[in-house]
Formats: sequence, C-alpha cells, structure tokens
Amino acid sequence: MEDQKLYNLFIKKSNWISHIIYWLTSALLMYFIFSNRNYDVQIRLILVTLMVSVSYFITLGINKYIIPKFLFEGKLFVFIYSLFAVLIFTLWFISLLVYVILVYSAYTLPNLIIPKQDDLIILIAGNYLIVILAAVIHFIKESYRRLIEKNNIEKQKALTDLKLKEAKLKLLQAQINPHFLFNMLNNLFGLVNEDVVASRKVIVKLSELLDYMLYECEKAYVPLEKEIEFIRNYIELERIRHDDNFNVKFETSKVDSEMEIAPLILFPFIENAFKHGFNNAKDSFIKIDLILENRSLKYSIQNSVTSVKKDIYLNQEGKGIGLKNIKERLELIYKGDYTLDIKSSHKSFLIELEINL
Repeated sequence: MEDQKLYNLFIKKSNWISHIIYWLTSALLMYFIFSNRNYDVQIRLILVTLMVSVSYFITLGINKYIIPKFLFEGKLFVFIYSLFAVLIFTLWFISLLVYVILVYSAYTLPNLIIPKQDDLIILIAGNYLIVILAAVIHFIKESYRRLIEKNNIEKQKALTDLKLKEAKLKLLQAQINPHFLFNMLNNLFGLVNEDVVASRKVIVKLSELLDYMLYECEKAYVPLEKEIEFIRNYIELERIRHDDNFNVKFETSKVDSEMEIAPLILFPFIENAFKHGFNNAKDSFIKIDLILENRSLKYSIQNSVTSVKKDIYLNQEGKGIGLKNIKERLELIYKGDYTLDIKSSHKSFLIELEINL
C-alpha cells in the first residue's frame, strides 16, 4: 500500500511536470555545456532546438515501443538490435539535418561562424547522453510501476482465493447442517410414535445441538472443549434413541482451554459411524478416542459393520455428505497439517485422523 502511494505521488501524478522539467533542463545543458559559446547565438539555438526535438522523438520511440515490446517481453537480442538500428538511423538523420542547416546558414549568412566537426561531435554525443538518460529513467519508472501492478494483482488474487476458500468452506459446512437436521428429524418422526417421553428428551437435546451449530459454528475456529461437548451431547442424543445395547465409548485426554479447532470437523465421522455402523445388535459398537499430545490431535473412530456396503459408506453422495466433503474441508483448513487413514475389514471400519492444531 505504501509503495502504491509513493508511485501515485512521485511518478503518476507528476508525470507531465517531470517531462517538461527534464526536456527544458536538457535544452539548457545542450545550449550551455555541449555547444561552443564562441559560436553565434543564432546557430547555437537552431542546433540545440534540432537536437532536443530529435532527442524527444527518439526517446518517445524507445520508451513507448522498443522497451515495452522487446525488453519487458524478454527479447533481449531484438531489443539490442532495434536500439542499434535506431542509433544508426537517427545518427544519419541528425548528420543530414545538421549538414543542411550549416550549408543553408553559410549561404544566407556569410559572416556566421560555422561550428567545427569536433564541436558537432560533442553536441551529438550530448544529445545521445540525454536520450540514454531519459530511457534509463523511463525503464526504472516502468519497472517500478509493473512491480507495483504485479504486487496488486497478487494481493487481489490472494484476496480472491481467500474469499473463494471461505465461500467453499461455508458451502461445505452448510451441507452438514441440513444433513444432520434431516437425519435427526427423520429419527424423531419414528420415535414420536413409539415413545413420547423419549421424543421430548430428543427435542431438548436437539435444540442444544442446533444452538451450537447456528451460533458457534459461524466462526472460523471454536474452542476444542465446545466441540467435544457437542460430540458428547450428540452421543447422549443417540443414547436416548438406542436404549438397548448402546455400546458406545468416547474417551478423551485433558484439553487445554485455549486450544481451538475448525467447527464440526470431527463430527461427520461420528455421524457416519452411527448411521452406517451401529444398530441395536449385541455385537454393534462404536469406539471413539481423542488424544492430545502437545499441539497434535489424534482422533480415531472404530465402528462395527452393518449390512450397508462399504462403497456406500465411503463414497455416499446423495443422502449423506460422505467422506468427500470431510476431506475437502480438511484440505482447505489444514492442508499439509493433517493425515487421514481409513482401514476396513469385514467386521469393522477404522478411521484415524491426526491434525496439527
């Protein structure tokens, strides 16, 4: 931002002023330094005016065409060749004009002192020094402008990528809420007809869960304690629905109150485990372990296998959010800082997740 302000103040806004100052200064230098003061003022003014005018158009061609088209495009050989061609052509052109002026002046003004060859060489050399200096100044300014422009584009791209990432995260997270709500309402519908008291308990627990999802999960990160509490409440909700043979164990180590995690990043694994790996059978089970070692979270869920096929569990797209959604969220939030391993057998599924918080 500071670079952009400097560019706008000293380069962009003062562009035409700097042009006028530069070429007026160049004309004065040509008149007082590069031209011999022993010659008449008239011939000095004519030659200086000629040189400065030609210098301006040479510089214009170099700065507006040769530098942008060749040098900034990486065509160094073509740039040098073009520059050399311009030098040869303009040298010939200037020499021709000087010759015409001197011949004309000699015939019209017989008493006029004609400049010597050495003086003309100095004048022409000074002319090209002015052109080279103008080209170098333009190159520096244009390089700085392009650098600022590149930085602005990169910043805009980074900002756009960040907004896209946030939008995608919200979209992926939004898929969880209706998915969860649909499953709960569907289960509640069946429970109402069977047990009115239990259905009331489910509604109370469900309201607590929804309160967390609606208000806490809008943040980028939430305290890990609250995420664990949400998981415990969900397990209690499932306990109400499954009175018999509720073989679910959730063990966790001590949690630092300042430790944070992306909301609902752990929950979908548990929901899938209940939906596709748990029923009221005696051999049905879910075992959840959450271990913290320094800043590393090790999270594992093992659940029994029901009659649901493996590919439905791993790649569910329609009625479930599937592991695809979870992997996308992990990749967006914890890219390079997590590992996810899925193991399966004919008896159980095991998901192991490790995140560097």
